[in-house]
Formats: sequence, structure tokens, C-alpha cells
Amino acid sequence: MKKSNGAQWWNEDKSFYMILMLCLMAIAVAAYVLFALPTSSETEDPMDGYLYEADDSVTASEALDRVPALDTEPAEETEPEDAAEQEEPAEETTASEPETETAAEPAFTPPVTSDILRPFSSDTLEYDETTQDWRTHEAVDYTGKKGDAVCAIADGTVVTVGDDAIYGKYVVLSHAQDLTSVYAGLDNISVDEGDTVSGGKQIAVLGDPMPLEQKQGVHLHLAVSRGEESVDPTSLF
Repeated sequence: MKKSNGAQWWNEDKSFYMILMLCLMAIAVAAYVLFALPTSSETEDPMDGYLYEADDSVTASEALDRVPALDTEPAEETEPEDAAEQEEPAEETTASEPETETAAEPAFTPPVTSDILRPFSSDTLEYDETTQDWRTHEAVDYTGKKGDAVCAIADGTVVTVGDDAIYGKYVVLSHAQDLTSVYAGLDNISVDEGDTVSGGKQIAVLGDPMPLEQKQGVHLHLAVSRGEESVDPTSLF
């Protein structure tokens, strides 16, 4: 009778005892976690050995000394010597320094007051009665008679006073801008080599015609050149 009553009791209170056992197990697990497992202060630092090898005997300041310091200051830039020299200001030209001036173009005046007998021709061939051939005429011939005054076409210096079988009596003047003038068919030349003359000043008179143009009669043969290039004299007046 008792046995049957005990079985009946167990069956009735079985759920109670199961809940009690579960509670006891939960308490045991919590106690194990609380007391058996190490605390967070005892866990290893996950950063140990990342920047330096972990060593419990080393203090925090000593450990930091092992970490190489970063160079936070910018490196000094060395300026190249060439660049420094280029930045030096150029010396300014003082007002007192003289400037090279190009000689001004001289003022020109016709050598005679008569008309043109034969014009300048550097490209077109013309028949020459004296030489009896065709040739260019790189000069201007002016009509006239013996004794007519012949003047310098511009300020200049007497380079040559001569007499030969081609020009007869002649004078050569040099002028500014590398210009040279030649006067042929002259007589009574009144200047000497080295003289300085002014434009319009008389340098001679007309005489016998130059031998190379004897068939043209008395006249002034005027040739002008700039360097080695012939210039039409009439373009200057």
C-alpha cells in the first residue's frame, strides 16, 4: 500500500523535481564561470607582441621606447646652387651708360641743276655708243657744259681724288649709312683726300667727258652705292 502511494507521489511531483534539478545545474554553471574561469584582468592583451615582444618584466614606458619614433619634421630642402644664382636680380643698366646710336640717314641734294641725260639701269641692257655694246648703266648722267659747278650730294669725307683712262678726273666721297658717291667727268677739283665736305658744297666743275662715255659729250657721271650694292641716285633726292 505504501509502495503504491510512493509511486503515485513521484508521478504527481515529477515535474517539480525536474525544475529543481535544472535550477541547481544553472547555479553550478554560474558558479564555475564566476570562480573557476580567469577574470578579464588576467587575460592576455591582444596587442602584446604587435609592436614589440610581450615581456611582463618590462614597464609600459620601456615598451614604448622600443617603438621607433616617427620623423614628424619635414626634411630641409636644399636649394640647388644654379637656381640660387638664377634668382639673383640682373644688374640694371644705369642711365649713365651710353647707348650705341645708329648714324642718321644724311640729307641729300642733287649735284647739279641740269636735267638727266641717261637714267640709272641695273637690270635693263642699253646700247652704249662709246663701247658699241649693250650693258647696264648703274649710274645717272646729267647734262651740262664745261665749267658748271658740281656739288657733294651729302655731308661726307673725300676718299679719293683721281684721274684714269675710264673715269677721267673723278672724286669719291664716303657718307653715313655706308654710302659712297662717285663723281666723274670733272675738272678743277677743289678738294683733297681726307677733307670733310658738306652737302651742297662745290667740289669741282665739269670738264672733258669721262673716256668710257665720251660719245655722250660733256656731262656728270654720278654713281652711288651702299656697301657693294648700287643705288639709284635719284631715289635719294
